[in-house]
Amino acid sequence: MKKSALSLIIFSLCLMLLPATIGSARGLATDSQSIPLLDESSFTFSQLREEELRMFGPFATETMLFGLPANWQLLEGAKLELDMEVSIQGVSATNAASAAYGGTLTVALNGNVVAALPLNQSGTITQTIPIPMQRLQSIRPDGRVDLTFLLSSSEACLIDQKMDVVIHTSSRFTIPHDIILPDTNLAKFPRPLYQDSIFSDSVRIIIPDQPTAAELQSALTVAAGLQARTGNSMLIDVAPSSGLTEDKLADSHLILIGNAASQPLLYQLLLPLSVSEGKFASAGDAGVLQMIVSPWSTERIVLVVSGNNDQATVKAAQALSTGVIRSNTAPNLALITNVNSRSYSNESSTDQTLAGLGYENVVFEGRGETTETFQIYIPTGQTVTSEAYFEVSFSNSMLLNYARSGLFVLLNDKPIGSIRLSDETANKSNSRVRIPIPPSAIKSGLNYLDVTVALEPLEECADPNQAGLFVTLWSDSRLYMPLGPAPVSTVDVPDLATYPAPFVQIPELSKIAFILQHDNFESWRSAIKIAADLGSISEGVIFTPAAFYADDIPEAARSTYSMLAVGIPSKMKFISEINDKLPGPFANGSDLANEKELQVIYEIDPKMSAGYLELLPSPWNPQNLIITVVGNSPDGVLWATDTLLNEIDRPKLLGNFAVITEEQVIAIDTRLFARQNVMPTAVPTNIPGASAPAAPTRSLTTRLLPVALGMTVFLIFVVIGIALYTNRKRK
Repeated sequence: MKKSALSLIIFSLCLMLLPATIGSARGLATDSQSIPLLDESSFTFSQLREEELRMFGPFATETMLFGLPANWQLLEGAKLELDMEVSIQGVSATNAASAAYGGTLTVALNGNVVAALPLNQSGTITQTIPIPMQRLQSIRPDGRVDLTFLLSSSEACLIDQKMDVVIHTSSRFTIPHDIILPDTNLAKFPRPLYQDSIFSDSVRIIIPDQPTAAELQSALTVAAGLQARTGNSMLIDVAPSSGLTEDKLADSHLILIGNAASQPLLYQLLLPLSVSEGKFASAGDAGVLQMIVSPWSTERIVLVVSGNNDQATVKAAQALSTGVIRSNTAPNLALITNVNSRSYSNESSTDQTLAGLGYENVVFEGRGETTETFQIYIPTGQTVTSEAYFEVSFSNSMLLNYARSGLFVLLNDKPIGSIRLSDETANKSNSRVRIPIPPSAIKSGLNYLDVTVALEPLEECADPNQAGLFVTLWSDSRLYMPLGPAPVSTVDVPDLATYPAPFVQIPELSKIAFILQHDNFESWRSAIKIAADLGSISEGVIFTPAAFYADDIPEAARSTYSMLAVGIPSKMKFISEINDKLPGPFANGSDLANEKELQVIYEIDPKMSAGYLELLPSPWNPQNLIITVVGNSPDGVLWATDTLLNEIDRPKLLGNFAVITEEQVIAIDTRLFARQNVMPTAVPTNIPGASAPAAPTRSLTTRLLPVALGMTVFLIFVVIGIALYTNRKRK
C-alpha cells in the first residue's frame, strides 16, 4: 500500500512536469511541395493532389477535376490504370450464388462513359481502361477534365451484402502527346505562364545585377500582379541576370525585368522589337512588353518587361499587373504610353444577382453531393453590415428523399445556412429562401460562396442513373451585401499578427513603399516574396507599389507611404534614422537588436543568425505604419519574411517586436511597458532613447510563472522525501 502511495506521488510529479516538457517543443510548419512527375506522359492520382476515394454501396459517386497542359497535342493510346480494393461482406451461405455479381463501377470522362467494370469478388484489383482521345476534350468553361466514378451494387438490396470500394492514389493516367510551341499572344496573358494543369506553374523573375530602385519596383509590381491574376498559384523564383546556367534558363518560364541597357540577356533573344546599343530603337519613353518562345527550351516562354528608362519599365510592369494587355504591331508586342494613377476599383454592388456576377443557372443532378463555387469581391477597407443575406432562388424534384437531401451554403469554408427540401418547395416554379451572411464570415478581397446540394432518391435501391433527381439554382438568386467602411488606423493594428492590415487597405498597393538595401540580392528576393503575397490578397485591378533604396528616400514619400523595410539593419540608413523609435533598437554598427524587454535575456552569440520583425507608427505620419523585416544575416531576413507571411506562424506575433530563429518565434509588446506603471525596471543608460519601463500586470504574472513552478516542484520533492523517510523508518 505504501509503495502504491509512493508510486502515485511520483506519477503525479511526472504528470505535472509533462505539460512543461510538451510546451517547450515547437512544431515546424513546412510549405506543401508539389510531387515531381516521374514521366511527363504518366501521372498518379496523388500527383493530382487527390486522396484515396472511398465508395460505399449500394450506390456512391466520386468526382475528380484536373487540367492538362495547353501545349500538349494529344495522341491516341491514352489509358487509365485503376488500383482498387474491393470488399464484399456479409454474404450468407444461402445467398452465395446470388452474390457472385456484386456490382458495377462505371467510369465516365467529361460526361461520357469509358468503362463499366464488374466487381464480383473481394481483394486488390487493377484495371486498365483505354481512353479515346476525344473523351479527354473538356466541356467545362474552365477547361478542366471531369473524371466521375459511379458505384452501383443493387445486389446489396436483395441479399445480405455490403460492398465497399477504395480507389488508391497509385492509380494513374498515361496520356501520349506531342509538345507544341506555346502561344505567345499577349492578349491571352497570364497564359501560357499559368495553365492550371497537372503541373505546377513556375516562373523565374530575372532582375539586373545592379538594379535601380525603379527596376526593383517593377519586379515587385510584376510579382504582385502575377499572383493576383493566377489565384496565388504560381511558384516564383528570383535570379540576377548574370551567372545563370543553361539549365536554369531552360527549367522554367522567364520574366526579364529591367531597362534595356540593364539586361544583357535581351541580346540573346529574337524579339519583335529588338535592342540595339542599349535601347529599343522605336519605343521612345513607352513601356515595352514582349513574349517569345524561349531559345533555351521550346516548352517555355520568355516575357520581357522593359523600356528605355526607369519610367518606361515601371509603366510596362504596371500594365502587366492588370492582366489585360493590348497588342501593338505583333500579337506578342505591346507598347505602353501612359498608366493613369487613378484607382479603378472593382467594388461589388450592394444588390446584385448571380447573373450579374456572370454566372448562369446551375442544375444539380444525380445521386450524391455536388458543389458549385461563386466568387464575391469585397473592397479592402470595407465590410458587410448585419443586414447582408444570400437569397437562394431554386426548384427541386419531388422524387427525393427529403430526410437525406438538402441544400447547404458555405462562405469561405464556413457553413452559414441550409435549406430543407420538401413537396412545398417542389410545387413552386421557384422557391426563395434568405440566408443571412454574418459579417464575421466575410473578408477583404475575394470571398468564396459554395452551394452544395445532396440528392438521395426515395428508394435506397433505386437506380442511381434514374432521371428526375435534381435541384436547379436559378441565376436570379440575389446577394444583398450593403457595405460599410472598416477604417484601419495604427490603433486598430496593435500587433504584427494583424498583417497584412493595413498594407492592403488600398487594393492597388499605392500607399505602400518598400525600403530596400543596396547590393543585397537576398533581401530583394524577400521583398519580391512579400509583394507577391500582398498581390494575392488585395486583388487590385492594377498594382502601383513604390520602392526606394534606404539611403535615398524622397522627403515627400516619408509621410505618404506605409513602409516595409527589408534588409540588414547596419547597411540601411533608413533603419538608423528610426532606430530610437524601434521597439528593439540596434546599437551603432550592430545588427543585433536590443532584447531588453524580453522575459528572459540571454547572452547571444553575435555569429548566430536571427531575424527581427518590428512594428511602429511612422514618425512622419502616425496614420501610416512601418514594419521592418530585418536580420543579422541573409538567413535571418529570410526567417523574418517567412514568419510574417506564414499563416501558421503569424498568430504568434502578438506584439510589436519579434525575434525569429530557425526554430523559434519569440514575440513581445514593448508598448505595454510604457502604458503601465508597475514595478519599474532599471535599463542600461547607454542605449539611445531608452528609459525605465514599467512592467505591466500581464507581464508580472508571466514572470512569476517560473517561480511558482519552481516552488511547486520543490514542495513535491519535499513531500517525496518525507514519504521515503517515513517508509524507511517504519521498515
